[in-house]
Amino acid sequence: MESTSSNVLTLTQKLLDFIEEIESRFIHTQENKVEPDFFNEVKPFADEVHALLLEWEKETVEWIGIAAPKYIHSQQIVSTVENVNHVTVQCFYPDTREKRFKGMIQSIRYVLNDILSKK
Repeated sequence: MESTSSNVLTLTQKLLDFIEEIESRFIHTQENKVEPDFFNEVKPFADEVHALLLEWEKETVEWIGIAAPKYIHSQQIVSTVENVNHVTVQCFYPDTREKRFKGMIQSIRYVLNDILSKK
């Protein structure tokens, strides 16, 4: 159980680092209004984030089953994975709605920080 807990902590921190990068890309895109090259920019980045997400989701759901942390449920993990997948692609496009994007980022950060606080 300890290794699962430690792994969840490491993966969650990596995911938070990606969220910082995603938000930074979003700000840059909004300022410059340049359409990205999907196959050379968007897809490689999205694939990298998605690979981490798959591992994070598996480890975190397993950890929830074992540790039963208060106020963290597997449905939140599923929703967070969906939200991260959305913002990972949306951050590259200038027509992304800022309010919705920032709401998703806030929701993602809340769940990730909640997990880190349970360690």
